[in-house]
Order: sequence, then structure tokens, then C-alpha cells
Amino acid sequence: MKNIGILLTIMMLSIASVGQNKITGLVQAEAPLEAVTVSLLRSKDSGLVKTELTNRQGRFEFLNIKNGDFLLHFSATGFKASYSGILTVENNDVVAPAVRLLPQAKEMAAVTVTAKRPPIEQKIDKLVINVDASPSNAGATAMEVLEKSPGIIVNNDGVISLKGKPGVIIMMDGKPTYLSEADLANLLKNTPASAIDQIEIMSNPSSRFDASGNSGVINIKTKKGLKTGWNGSIMLGASAGFLKRGDALYVNPRSQNSVNFNYRKDKINFFGNYNPNFNKGQNEMRLVRRFYNEDGSLNSYADQVTNFLGRNNNHTAKLGVDYFIDNKNVVGVVFTGFGFWGQPEPETSSLIKDADGGVLSGLNSATRNRIAFRNYTSNINYKHSFDSAGREVSVDLDYVRYDNSVDMMLTTKVLDKFGEQTEQTQLKGNLPSGIDIYSIKADYVHPLNKNTKIETGIKSNFIRNNNLVNYFRSEGAGWVTDARSNHFIYEENINAAYVNLGTKLSEKWTAQAGLRAENTNTSGHQVISDSTFKRNYTNLFPSAFVSYAADKNNQLTLSYSRRVTRPNYQHLNPFIYFLDSLTYQKGNPFLLPQFSNNIELGHTFKNKFITSVNYSRTTDVISELLVQNTEEKTTYLTRENIAAFRNIGLSVTAPVKWSPWWSTSFFGNVFNNHYKGKYNAFDIDLSNTAFLVNITNSFTLPRGFGAELSGFYRSRTVDQMLIMDPMYQMNIAFQKTLMKGKSTVRLNIRDPFGWQRFGAVSRYGNVNVSLNNRWDSRQVSASFTYRFGKNTITPSRKRATGVSEELNRAGQGS
Repeated sequence: MKNIGILLTIMMLSIASVGQNKITGLVQAEAPLEAVTVSLLRSKDSGLVKTELTNRQGRFEFLNIKNGDFLLHFSATGFKASYSGILTVENNDVVAPAVRLLPQAKEMAAVTVTAKRPPIEQKIDKLVINVDASPSNAGATAMEVLEKSPGIIVNNDGVISLKGKPGVIIMMDGKPTYLSEADLANLLKNTPASAIDQIEIMSNPSSRFDASGNSGVINIKTKKGLKTGWNGSIMLGASAGFLKRGDALYVNPRSQNSVNFNYRKDKINFFGNYNPNFNKGQNEMRLVRRFYNEDGSLNSYADQVTNFLGRNNNHTAKLGVDYFIDNKNVVGVVFTGFGFWGQPEPETSSLIKDADGGVLSGLNSATRNRIAFRNYTSNINYKHSFDSAGREVSVDLDYVRYDNSVDMMLTTKVLDKFGEQTEQTQLKGNLPSGIDIYSIKADYVHPLNKNTKIETGIKSNFIRNNNLVNYFRSEGAGWVTDARSNHFIYEENINAAYVNLGTKLSEKWTAQAGLRAENTNTSGHQVISDSTFKRNYTNLFPSAFVSYAADKNNQLTLSYSRRVTRPNYQHLNPFIYFLDSLTYQKGNPFLLPQFSNNIELGHTFKNKFITSVNYSRTTDVISELLVQNTEEKTTYLTRENIAAFRNIGLSVTAPVKWSPWWSTSFFGNVFNNHYKGKYNAFDIDLSNTAFLVNITNSFTLPRGFGAELSGFYRSRTVDQMLIMDPMYQMNIAFQKTLMKGKSTVRLNIRDPFGWQRFGAVSRYGNVNVSLNNRWDSRQVSASFTYRFGKNTITPSRKRATGVSEELNRAGQGS
């Protein structure tokens, strides 16, 4: 009740958004400097007005500045402090002359100054999660960090939604993750939080971004060093997950480790990281499927319990170099890789019962999987700056390769109603797949004057997805080829061009408009049946953004975009993938893309409290469907374009500083989801209003101690054809800095009371399925981080490469 009271108070306080004048500038040495402390002082008495830190491009910005005369003071570790001349603000924006800081003479022992970033930052166009700033992220994975981030919902399959809307594009360092939903979830669950610098959440990106993603873009930025000389960090971590089943308590060990390094000297910036990890996990799922006669009466039902046991070793690596040819030209090369070797082994016990609950038969299934998954990504990039006004051109060349191999053995024991085995069947399979992605992208930025800028660019990519499945069933003393074997080749070419114009219309009004055109050409070939399909289509995707600064405390922003979600490559693949003998999934090569129109009105109060109202409508929704066979008692998951989707929501973001040692970051989201359509002869009409609350409390304690208490609550909600039960969780974390700030020890207790579990029902037509899943969410993690190297910061470039959508469609959650 107290948190609801806080939410209502914040909503009543938030009424409009930011101020009038601003002062901007650039700080550099040999290159732009990040994390320089810039203090704005009154010239008449040197009184402090505001303090800001420079960003990665060395730039700073002071907003809501009243008229008057001011000075700027610049300070950074390793450099001499400096003052600007007098700057006069009189109903105008001021660009301060560029400042060049000089190295400080080594006359005394060094003093380490650390600029502490908050766990969550609200920017004008995105929400930023600073991963290292939160002690509860120690020992966590990328998926666990996302799960507790504001506005994000993760369902039982690892599919991600933003503000109640599915269709999010997940990017890694500005590149998409061309993976199936299962493979993307696997990647995120095995990427340690220690390898991540920031997570950027953008609900309405501009036309410069790929049009894909109905509900926006989430960009996961891995660490990249910024300091001169040799610098880096080493993190050693261990954790354990706990799951209680009956009277038994299962303990699953994990290990997350990372090494990050950077070497920066003169014109060369060399960087990289390596993350070796071990993971053992367990979860238990209960699935109840009801089967009906043609007259609608209950025929029978299947009650099955699956225990998932899995362990894996995985390795993530990144290596890159930036070469600054001169002050106008820079070229870079980046290589990344991910390798996963896992052994998931689900065991399922199923009972088939009649309408009165009497046992008819049973099945015991055990699946042995051996998975090898490898990803290699290479990027070559070049940027030329024509002048200091910001006119520049950049080019990116990308190649991405995914190799996935699964060897499985499914053994099924058939039982009679007394539990006696009557027969045994075996099915083994070899399922290799490979994806090759080639992409070229070029962007041009041209400031027309100090208030207006035009951006334009082109992009082209080519994808080939080759999938093979060889199934063999046991027959007598040998193995024979199963009819479900298949070979599917999918090829795609997308060509895109965009233009984006931004301008400051007056002291109060700012506007931006963009248009993106995308031409798509696809073909699919089922080799064994020799059947093919081809599709070609061109679409336009406009976007617009208008901002009004009512006064120094209130700013209103209205944005619109049209977006698309294309089917993930694996969703088009018609293969069959087994959970057990009675439940499986298969793709649909006839899926069409879904399109959405999104509108959002945002209000900022004192540059802190953000209130937004959003509306979106999506057509031809790619919906997950369950298809049942009453006679065979089987259920399979597939996807079809069957419904329209409408989402409307209200969200509030509020950072509150209760005292010098206690601050809170609050996010609340109320939304209504409505799916309406028809599947075969059945009408589908699902609607629900839900809310999501995310609260993070940070405590700064004496002698280098810190603590965090965080958690989230998501009420009952609709996600496509699923009605999901409420989900909630709490985290407790502690940290202590040692060795004069060079090392940190962290302890994290995740979901200590075991609250987090997943429950859902799916009811439409002749489908009535209930699902309950719980896993070893109760975890204890400990980590030790040691940082080495100098503290002089000369940032390298911030890159976003050319494969932002395609990496996801190999299959992020949509």
C-alpha cells in the first residue's frame, strides 16, 4: 500500500517538462575526454549552480539555465583544472568554446576520483541501466538483469515484452542477434552481467534504426575500456541456485568470470574481454492439457510433469582495435564470439485420464540432448568528420555466422492404466543449422545550421539460413529414417534507405521527422518435398517527434512511428522439435510480417519525473498457437497470423533521493492488452488490464559499504494467447570497496523467499491448457572484482554496426 501511495503521489506531482536555455560544450586532450567534472558557476560570486559529467564523446550539457553571466570549471584526474571565460545567457542557447585540458605534473601522490553512476538513468530518448552500479547484478546473467529492469516482462520461454507489448528487438553493441527465441534466451541466460556496461531501452526509435520491432529496441552494450595505457578488470564469481522438490533440496553450482582489458596510446585503442562460465540449472514444469469431443464435452486430459536438468560450459570473447588516422578519420575492427556446449536432459511423466479422472495410460519420456552452439561476428567500420560542426559520414561492413548442432535421443516408455510398461520407442535426431549474414551500411550527418540537422543513410543485407533435420526411429535391431526428416533453406535480402530531419523551431519547440523505406525479398525451399515460396514487398515507415518546453520545469514530448516485426528465421522453418512424445513445436513457412503504429506522449518534470501515455495497434499479429489432437492426445506449438493487437498504457519513472545515503528509483506501468481475431471457426477475444512496478533502493554506507534492496511485481496479464499469473521477486545485495577503490566484493541474494514462478492458462476454441513452472530462482552469488591500470580517460568511439535487426531475427522474442 505504501508503494501504491508513492505511485499516486508521483502521478499527481508530474504535470509538464523541461526548461529554456542551455549551455553545451566539448572537453578534450589528445581525444575527447569522458567523465570530466564540469561545474557551472555564477561569475559574480563563483557560487555553484550545477555540476555535470562529460559523456563518451567529451560533451556536456546544462539545461534549464536562467539568464545571467556564468563561468565553467573543468576538473579530471590526471589533468590540470581549467576555467572558461565568462558566458552570457540571455534567452539563448550558448555553445562554450572547446576546452583542451593539459596533463597534470606528477608532483604528489595520485588521488583517485570516481564518478559514481546511478543504477538507472532516464534520458530524453531512452532509459539507461548501468549494470555495474547495482550490487544485485553480481553473479547475475543478462536475462536476470533484463527481467528486473523497468518496463520489461520475460515470459516462461524467455520471450521479452516492453511495457506490455511483445515484439522487442534485442541488440548487442548495436547489432541484432539473429537467433531463434530459444537460442536468444539461451545466450542471455549465459551472458554474465559482469560483461555488460549498459542496457539502453528505447520504446520509439527514430528512422535511423531498422524498422523492425513493434515495441522498441533494447541495446545491450558490453564493456569497452576508455583509459590510456593498460587498463582493465578481473572478476571471479560463484553462485548457487536452490530448488526444493518435495523433501529434497537441490543445489546447482554456477561460475561467472570475466577479464576486460584496454590499451590506449596515441592513435591506437586496443580492447577486448573474455568470459568463461559454467552453469548447472534445474526447473520443474507441470502441464495439464484438456481434450474435448465435437459437442464440447470433456473427453480426457493429460497431466504431465517435466523435470529439466541441464549443465553447460560457455565462453564469450571480444577483440577490437580503433585506429585514429588523424583528427578527422578513424577506422575500427571488432571480432566477437560465443560458444555454448550444453547437455539439457528433460524427463517427463505423463498420465492420460478420462473425464472422471480415471487413468487410461501413461508415458515416461527421457530426452538426452547434446548441443553445440557457436557464433562469430566481425565488423569493419570507418568514420570521416568533415568539420567541427558535426558533418560526418560512417560506413560499416558486417559478417555474422551462426552454427548450431543438436544431437538428441528421445526414449519413451508406454504404460497401461496399472503403470505396467507395454512397449518402448526410441527416436534419435541430428539437427544442424547454419546462418550466414552479410551487411553493408552507410550513414551521413549534415548540420544545415546551428538549429537544424539532416541525417540520411542506406543499408543492404543478405541472409542465408540452412537447416537440416535427420530423424531415425528404432525398428527391430536397427534404425530407419523417420518421415519427419527435412531440409529447409531460407534466403532473404533487405534494402533500406532513410532520411531524418531535426530542427529547433523556437526557444520552446523542437521537432524531428523521418522516413524509412525497406524493400524485402525472401525465398524458402523445402528440399525433400521440393516445394518453394517467394515473397517481395516494399514498405514505408514514417516517424515523427515534437517537443515543447513549457517552462524550466516542464517538457512535453509527442512521438509516432510505424514499425514491423518479420518472422524469425526459425519460425519459418517447418521442422518438428520435440519436448516429449506428446508435445512438440513446428514452424510455419507461410508466416507474414506484422505491422504496428505507435504513439507516445511523454511529460518530464524537473528533468527527473517522467510520465508517459502510449498507444499502439498491431495487425497480422504473429501469434503462438496450441493445436491439439484429441484422438492421439498430442499438442503442438506453432505460429500464425490470426489477430489484431491493441495496447494502451500509462507509465511513471521517478528517482527519489530520501537522504544523502538513501535513494530510490521507481517505475510503474499500467497497461491494457487486447487481442481479437479468428482461428479456424473459433473467435478469439482476450483483454486484460495489468500493472508492473519496479523499485530499486540504493544505500551508501560508511567505510566503502553499500547495499541494495530491489524487486518487481507484475500482475495478471495477457501475452498473446496466454493469460499469465502474477509474478514477483525481491533481491538483497551488499558490496564493499577495498584496496583504495581498486577492488570490490559483492554478495547478492536473489529471490530469497522463492517467490518467483511462472503460471499461465491458454483457453480458446478447443484448447484448454494450464502451465506451472518453477526453477532454482533462489540464488546466492558472491564476486570479487579487481581493477588495474591508470585513471586517465580518453574514450574510444561509440559504435553501432549495420546488423541491428537481422541478429535478432535469428530470433529474439517477438
